[in-house]
Amino acid sequence: MPFIRKQTYVDTMLRFDPNLRWLFTEYPMLERYEAAARAGFQGVEVAFPYEYPAREIAARLDANGLQLVQILSPFDWDAGERGYAALPGAEQKFRQSIHTAIEYASQVGGPMIHVMPGNIAPGMDRARCMDLFKDNIGWAADQARMAGLTLILEPCCRARFPDFLYHRIEEGVEVVQALGRDNVKLCFDTFHIQMEQGAIAERLKAVWPYIGHIQVGSVPGRNEPGTGEIRFPYLFELIEQMDWKGWIGCEYAPSGHTLDTLAWAAGHGIRDPRARRDAAAENTAATKTAATKTAATTN
Repeated sequence: MPFIRKQTYVDTMLRFDPNLRWLFTEYPMLERYEAAARAGFQGVEVAFPYEYPAREIAARLDANGLQLVQILSPFDWDAGERGYAALPGAEQKFRQSIHTAIEYASQVGGPMIHVMPGNIAPGMDRARCMDLFKDNIGWAADQARMAGLTLILEPCCRARFPDFLYHRIEEGVEVVQALGRDNVKLCFDTFHIQMEQGAIAERLKAVWPYIGHIQVGSVPGRNEPGTGEIRFPYLFELIEQMDWKGWIGCEYAPSGHTLDTLAWAAGHGIRDPRARRDAAAENTAATKTAATKTAATTN
C-alpha cells in the first residue's frame, strides 16, 4: 500500500481527464468511456485507440458526452518500441504513423497527438538522433497544422525510460524553440519531471509558455495524487492561478480500484458513482419514511 499523505483539496475550475490505458482498467476498454463519464469526467485520453474503428470510438465519446483530449501516434509498445521520430532508418515508419494519427484524430475530434522519439540504443549518435527528431517533428507539425491539430512532446525520466532521447523539461523547451511552430507544445508530467529533476512548481512556472498539456501522477509510486511526496493541492492552486485553460491528464496507476482512489478529485467535479447511488437511495428512503410519518399523523 503506498504512503498516503493527508492533503486538503479545494474546489477549482480545472478540467481533469483519465488516461484510459491507466484508469478504469477494471472494465473492458470500450466500457471505460462510460465508466469515466459516470464518475464525472468530461474528457479522456487514449494512448492507442487504433484497434477500434474511429467511428466506434466517436460513438462512445458522443454517447457519454466526452471529449477525446489526446492520442499517441501509433507504434508497437508491447514489442518495446517507444516511437520512431528520432530513429535513423525509421523515417518511413514515422511518416506513416503520423498520417494514421492525423486521420484518426480528425475522425474522433481529438485535438492533440503525442509523438514519442523512440529509444536511443547504446552506440547511437544522440546528437544526430536529436537533429532527426527536430526535422521529423517539424514535418509532422506542418501536416498536423493542416488538420488543425497540435503535437505534444514529453520528456520521460531515466528511472522509467533510460534510453529515451530526452529526460529534462528544458530539453523539450529547446526543441520547441528550435522548431518555432505554434502547434508544437510540451506535456508537463509531474511524475517524470519530479523523478528526474524535482522542484516541479518552479519548473512549471519557468516553462509555462511552452506547455500544451499537463499530466499528474505521484512520486515515487506513480499512483493517484496524495500518495507520495508531491503537494498536489498547492500545485493545482498554482495551475489555476496561472489561468490554465487546457486539460490535466490522470496518468497514474490507481493504488486500488479506480473508483476507490478518486477522493483527491472530489473538488473538481469527480465522484465515485457508487457513492451517488448510495446517497440517492438514502434520500429516497428518507423521503418515504417522512411520507409514511406524515400519512400516519394525518389519518
